[in-house]
Amino acid sequence: MTLVDYDSSSSEDGRQSLISQPPSPKRQKKLPVLPSTFDLALKDDLSLHQGRTRSRPFVEGEYNTHLYLSLTISDALLAVLKDVIASLPPFTHPIHPLLPKLHISLTRPLPLRRHQIQSFRDKLSEKLSRCGAFRLSLAGRVKAYSNEIHEGVQGLAKGRGFLALRVGAGASELKAIQDKVIHPILDVVHLPTYYENPEFHSSFAWSLLESRGGKQETEADLIDSGSVFSNSVLEGINEKFEEMILAAQPSRGWSVDSVELKISKEVTRLFLGCNNGT
Repeated sequence: MTLVDYDSSSSEDGRQSLISQPPSPKRQKKLPVLPSTFDLALKDDLSLHQGRTRSRPFVEGEYNTHLYLSLTISDALLAVLKDVIASLPPFTHPIHPLLPKLHISLTRPLPLRRHQIQSFRDKLSEKLSRCGAFRLSLAGRVKAYSNEIHEGVQGLAKGRGFLALRVGAGASELKAIQDKVIHPILDVVHLPTYYENPEFHSSFAWSLLESRGGKQETEADLIDSGSVFSNSVLEGINEKFEEMILAAQPSRGWSVDSVELKISKEVTRLFLGCNNGT
């Protein structure tokens, strides 16, 4: 209930009330101020992110959260992937590199509330510490993926297309981490889990996609609608670059001993096994 103080002049006889007032309730402690890396004032300014729109609308008080692997690549692999991008035919929309690092998503974009952040991070850290490190490699063939398709203006089906390398060795370990660690935590806080049968991959370039097929357009239709992501283009790329991509990777693959948790702009490294970062 709201407490209202009445001025003494409101009494009929003008006399000051002699009734003692109850002590003021103790102020509740405020939540600690979050660092500047937690930015709530997010805006969909298309000029800032190459025409992308949010997969989820911005909601005040939510912090965009993402769990992923980060792979540092050699100069040789970086050069090959840049050559792949440079070899693409002209397209309606520009191609945007996602280099020099590669990332492998383990979750969808997640909306965390402020009071959930610390416990979510702590639970992930505790459970991931029980998982052992492992080795990971990428396939040599470039594949095309797209995000969720939505209908834009004038009946256009729109989405984003990605050029990516599929995870080879290490895919089963990633699936186990999802099933035993990530998804149980997401279920408790009622957040969306990852795809049912995930094909783990690392995207190295993206572009906007659009077609006049409307929202009923499938991912395959949108990707293959005469774009740089079509099967015919990919076949030419793989014929030229597949062996080069394989040769440029570490001989025994990448050693994966941690994952990264990004909440708004703040990134925390969460270690696997008994690796404590030393």
